[in-house]
Amino acid sequence: MAFFSNGSDKEKLMILFALEKAGIPLSMEQIVTVMYENGFEDYMAIAQHIIDLEQNSCLATIPAYKRRTIVLSKRGEEVVSLFGSTLPKSLRESIAAYIEKKIDDFRRENTSQAETRCLSDGNYETSLALVENGDAFFEIRIKLPSAKYTRIATRQWDKVNQKLYLDTLLALTQEETEEKTGEETE
Repeated sequence: MAFFSNGSDKEKLMILFALEKAGIPLSMEQIVTVMYENGFEDYMAIAQHIIDLEQNSCLATIPAYKRRTIVLSKRGEEVVSLFGSTLPKSLRESIAAYIEKKIDDFRRENTSQAETRCLSDGNYETSLALVENGDAFFEIRIKLPSAKYTRIATRQWDKVNQKLYLDTLLALTQEETEEKTGEETE
């Protein structure tokens, strides 16, 4: 039996393998989703494995806009390089296929974010942001009168955020053209 074929070592190696296949930082939720889709459904164990892997310098947690993302470290890359093939081939293929299918969604989730909180007056404050390298480069904060409108705004944000960003950028950076005053120059 291979060293990493079962138990918590296998689960930790699955996490490292998933991060390597993604090639981008992933949030805890995204890692949990990958693990769930590949037969490992214990959230607390996944969270503990991530803590252990971080303590062993196999991955790093990077603060990002209103969340944290997780990246594979050099040591984590070495571990996957040395032991990744000990994972069952079907499991490696399943993780790789799932990540390939979801990578665009993962990227979008990491670059387009929405956060809502209920205010004491019954309204809701929603922050909608486009994020790059962990920092918001475009953010809109609005108050909405109900949870219904908040859900609608969050869904719409994913559809229109690029257009809103470009339209705002153009509106703010475009110089006004001076109209001719009608005076003749001599």
